[in-house]
Amino acid sequence: MADVPVSITHSLKKTWHYQLTRGGVVLANLRPVDDWQYAEYPCIEAKFSATDEYEPVRRLFERELLLLDAEEDDQINEWSELWEDLKSEPMFVQNLDQSERFDILWIHIHGDRAWWWPLYNSPETVLPDSSG
Repeated sequence: MADVPVSITHSLKKTWHYQLTRGGVVLANLRPVDDWQYAEYPCIEAKFSATDEYEPVRRLFERELLLLDAEEDDQINEWSELWEDLKSEPMFVQNLDQSERFDILWIHIHGDRAWWWPLYNSPETVLPDSSG
């Protein structure tokens, strides 16, 4: 975990449980890990466990992953259109009681892993008050 900046290690506690929500529907359960396989700072990586509600958007996320490293203009455009489609309904990573919610730039899903770019400064992001 030496590569992970201290500022985000709070998100790596093994007891923490997040959910990927889209349009108010829980698509998956996310449990942050510190043995990152795909993510690089400032992203967060987690174990991914889909709910039944993930099925209608599964093919979009699978296609998004295939296009992730696209270099051709038509594929880059397709990737952008996929994200417009996915973000057409509010999509967040949030904890169970919704006291912490991250607006995200994107989230990628591969097998039992997901990694996302949290937008800490977004007005849609809600972080716990650390002032005590």
